[in-house]
Amino acid sequence: MNSKKNKLLIYGATGYTGKIIAERAKELNIDFEIAGRDPDKTRKFAEEIAVDYHIFDVDTEYAWQKALLGKQVLINAAGPFKFTAEQAMRACIKAGVHYLDISAEMETYRLAELLDEEANAAGIQLISGAGLFVSYDALVVHLSKLVPEPEYLRVGFQHYGGFSRGSVLSSKNIADLGTLIRRNGDIVTNPDPKSKIFSFGEQEVDCMATPLGGIILSYKSTGIPNIEEFFSLKLPATEVPDLTMVNLPDGPTKAERAAGRNGIAAEITGRDGKVVKAWVDAPSGYDLTPLSVVAVAHRILNNDFKFGYQSPGSAYGEDILQDIPNTSLVDMI
Repeated sequence: MNSKKNKLLIYGATGYTGKIIAERAKELNIDFEIAGRDPDKTRKFAEEIAVDYHIFDVDTEYAWQKALLGKQVLINAAGPFKFTAEQAMRACIKAGVHYLDISAEMETYRLAELLDEEANAAGIQLISGAGLFVSYDALVVHLSKLVPEPEYLRVGFQHYGGFSRGSVLSSKNIADLGTLIRRNGDIVTNPDPKSKIFSFGEQEVDCMATPLGGIILSYKSTGIPNIEEFFSLKLPATEVPDLTMVNLPDGPTKAERAAGRNGIAAEITGRDGKVVKAWVDAPSGYDLTPLSVVAVAHRILNNDFKFGYQSPGSAYGEDILQDIPNTSLVDMI
């Protein structure tokens, strides 16, 4: 990598989560620029936060080349990622720029897996799912070290803070896949999905079987062959009919986000039957995502990265939790 490439680019910076990511980067005095598809919104936001900007559609190759010039890492915050991830990943591979996104869509994780050799040859790190899954994956890596032969992983996610417009639309891509699990190393449809109760500190929560992405990301990090995931709420795509960009709110306010916490609880069963459990107490989702992805970007900007397709856990292990404010891991006896 060119040592002079020490700047961050945030694509989709005028979206609900993109703005919070940019504000977090500003707090850390990171040198960055923003990019987006809407000329008026992009110019206005760039003026508000006093950074340079680029305006282009995700399909415009020459614009990617210009925008990525001199950059070390891209954060793609433009969802649904079904429509943006491949173009952005391939642009980063061509430009030799590290790639991050905040996707919760498993198809983008599969795409990142497929591009492993190309990313490796380009000398870049490619992480799809560098938002909420940073602390999720760190938790799983931590627990995987506590049993000699981890065989089963079950994770429950307690979400607080509502949903942004982009997340609601992305959730349709998740819901359309059905209830997937990893069984004996393969991703299969769960023939009999059932809910499971997880402990988040003093609170017990009944969570529904839902594919969240750990069946790809945490498998990459740990190689655990059997993985099931659970979510505390119904995916919004299953409850909101006729989803459009018009009939959905931007997302929760700052006060609404601050009024509650996210929880991620995991348990691993070893081949010998030993069970270990822990949970992560974290800020609500739309605060946790920006804190997490900017923490990973900051690591890359300080030349802490691996080559090729990575998950948050395979790249940074459990140590990345130290970089995420107001977040803690608690082992359960």
